[in-house]
Amino acid sequence: MKLIYLAVPLMASLAVPVAAQQNPLDESHLNALDKNGDGAISKEEFNTFADFAFQKMDTNNDSVIAPDELDDHLVGDAFDILDDDGNGSVSEDEFMLQMNEDFADADKDGDGVLN
Repeated sequence: MKLIYLAVPLMASLAVPVAAQQNPLDESHLNALDKNGDGAISKEEFNTFADFAFQKMDTNNDSVIAPDELDDHLVGDAFDILDDDGNGSVSEDEFMLQMNEDFADADKDGDGVLN
């Protein structure tokens, strides 16, 4: 895993009501993403959040995220980790790849949902 649970700090920085921390998802994080209230985060719910997060961070709407667009959302070497091709920007594909890896890592029992 390149970045431990990217979704957690993103949820906090994008005004989703959870605490910003680089820890595994806990119940409060799951509740914030559980839009249908079934007690679990489906891959679809997680991807909806990831798409929202990318759009929110792409402040100039150019379909890529530049380092200055991440300043308020992520810390440390997060940008370098997300920029797989090293071109100085993060495409939505690069971003979603990392989010999908984070989902898979968080899905400890492999059932396709986080609960």
